[in-house]
Amino acid sequence: MMKSVLALSALSMLAGAEAAETVLGAYIFHRHGDRTAKALAPTNLTALGYEQVYTSGQYYRSRYLKGESKIYGINENQVKLSQLQVQAPVDNVLQNSAMGFLQGLYPPFQTVQTLANGQSVQTPMDGYQLIPVNTIQAGSGSEDSGWLQDASTCQNAKTSSNSFFDSAEYKNLASSTKDLYSSVVPSINGVMSNDQVSFKNAYVGTSYHKPPITCIFDLNNTNSLRHPPCRRNPQLQHPQLGRPDQLHS
Repeated sequence: MMKSVLALSALSMLAGAEAAETVLGAYIFHRHGDRTAKALAPTNLTALGYEQVYTSGQYYRSRYLKGESKIYGINENQVKLSQLQVQAPVDNVLQNSAMGFLQGLYPPFQTVQTLANGQSVQTPMDGYQLIPVNTIQAGSGSEDSGWLQDASTCQNAKTSSNSFFDSAEYKNLASSTKDLYSSVVPSINGVMSNDQVSFKNAYVGTSYHKPPITCIFDLNNTNSLRHPPCRRNPQLQHPQLGRPDQLHS
């Protein structure tokens, strides 16, 4: 009984502290927006993806730049570059996602500079704010950055992943899902050869193959928003599209 009373007292104290808290900073680890399929290189941020990251930036603006959780001392309208740091790997989709997010976080702010000769100069594009997106090298120095895909250069991870293809579990799944992936072939539209449409390439693809084999799930998932597979191929049903993801989850 005493433990319960102490817990309630602690919760009451925490509630009071939360109401009077001062936010000193925020770390945001953000995913990219909707993109085109990796099979259709170069991969690009779509209009939907742009809108997703932009509105996300607006949300964080309302939360940390203007709302009750506003970061102490941070500029609300005109960005002060010393107050934030932005990083994204060298990638079209990731870099553009970061820039789209920043446009929502710090929308245009018109300023006028008066030169020594008396001439007034306005910032272009209605005050579009320039915020650098620093690049980071994927797979290196992960302890010092927010980029977590260190397995992309880890040989042990590749060896472990490839060993799965020799397991009884993989062989049973590959055999039991053969008919499923045969039914998916028409939706690939020639991006992959028929023999490559299998459980092996359903989710992760085969990067060591030359040329690389794309991921079936990625191709269908990115295309489904813009080109419904059932409209392209009436024989391909939505329950079938869900199974590759379920089999790998």
